[in-house]
Amino acid sequence: MQTNGLMSKLNSILSWVTKMAYLNGLWLLFSIIGFVVIGFFPATVAMMTICRKWLNGESEFKLFPTFLSIYKAELLSANLLGWMFSSIGIVLYFNYLVLQASPDVNIVMVAAFYVIVFLYVLTSTHFLPIYVHYHVSLFTCLKNAFIMGLVNVHISIAIVISQSAFYYLMFTYPAGALFFLGSVLSIIQMWLAFRSFNRIEKKSATLSTNKILI
Repeated sequence: MQTNGLMSKLNSILSWVTKMAYLNGLWLLFSIIGFVVIGFFPATVAMMTICRKWLNGESEFKLFPTFLSIYKAELLSANLLGWMFSSIGIVLYFNYLVLQASPDVNIVMVAAFYVIVFLYVLTSTHFLPIYVHYHVSLFTCLKNAFIMGLVNVHISIAIVISQSAFYYLMFTYPAGALFFLGSVLSIIQMWLAFRSFNRIEKKSATLSTNKILI
């Protein structure tokens, strides 16, 4: 009985390892097919949508056709969303270079800049998970990602730390990055973002109940 239980757990672990490696391979393949510039964001949205399905207990679907259909459907909107958000990061990076090159910089300006960077990072932790989970517009996605990132700052920090740690681990062992980098980062982010969604939804439900009682 113990042997059967051990074998069952081992098979489950190997199945998950295989699925994560396969998903990562699809993400890399479709990012490259789109010359990265066009393919990265729809491939990432497709990957995170698959992770969302798995975390919700959905497993009875074929991975490749599902990934492909999401990739095609999100080709335009994911690129628009991703590059608009990335452009904010690019602007922040150029501001950083300007601050570095300036000999006399006001301490207030430096402090304000790092506060903005901090808020941008908080927003980034929830930006794609909210888009994948709720399918909202760009403005709504940005607004809700900012609010959730700030309200659940401990979860946002947990996402940054856990993803940074795994990123460092994968590039310490580069061969592993080819098989697991994107898929594991995505499932970490989605799993932790679900904690934010649940907390917000519980608070909203409590407020609605209180309004009814009043």
